[in-house]
Amino acid sequence: MAAVPSMLQLLGMIERDPGVNDIRQVAYMLATVFWETTYPTSTSRPAIGRNGKQIVGKDGSPVVIKERKWLMTMAPVDEVGRGRGKRYFDPVKIKSLSDGSVRITELDGDQFKISPAGRITSITKNAAMGTPPGGVAHKIYSNDDGLEQVYFGRGYTQLTWWSNYAKAGVTLGRGLDLLTNPELAKDPEIAYKLMSLGMLTGAGFANGKRFSQYFNSQSSNYVAARAMVNGVDHANDIAEIALQFEQVLVASRISMKKEMAVQ
Repeated sequence: MAAVPSMLQLLGMIERDPGVNDIRQVAYMLATVFWETTYPTSTSRPAIGRNGKQIVGKDGSPVVIKERKWLMTMAPVDEVGRGRGKRYFDPVKIKSLSDGSVRITELDGDQFKISPAGRITSITKNAAMGTPPGGVAHKIYSNDDGLEQVYFGRGYTQLTWWSNYAKAGVTLGRGLDLLTNPELAKDPEIAYKLMSLGMLTGAGFANGKRFSQYFNSQSSNYVAARAMVNGVDHANDIAEIALQFEQVLVASRISMKKEMAVQ
């Protein structure tokens, strides 16, 4: 029930979005957010016997039962693990320059410049984005006077990599503010705009895929639609959730029409 206010906020943003005009789009957005913002939590409780007393082990210590539950938030969240093990896991240093551009210095010393229009160019020779996690900081990184930031997944659909934060901010007409302040990606309004723009147009972080490829007059493909966000990862699971949302939305629309007819 704690997720209800966040879900209502999300539904409100979807309702106000002039680009969303198909109930299947709504269902898939809700399913995606449901999946991306639900994460496992662990709780422990004492093991109680039939006599109402706590069970103890052979060594005399209390027996504890560990339970794994899933917490649904329907609100913008941080990526579980914050990108641990990924090439975007380690922090980078970011420095705003006098010409409005931004310099990025990665842990391995590679440097890049991002123009106010979002154009990314290399400063150091043979620079490549990303570093193997857990590496040692290069001297260039240690001496850089920029502010440390991390670019793990944030939002409704997990925006990752500093380059995507830069491109997404420019695409939304916000300049480089998502790059300089990545926590903005968890603001519900911004998180929704990122998801909506990507799914409707293929722009930003959505791998060039868009709703019209999966939902049109000839086809409806909830499974393949996962490619908009994350390849085929749990595509069938999310498709099943989307179908359930679609059924609820259709039933709700029918109910509203009946109520209006009575009035």
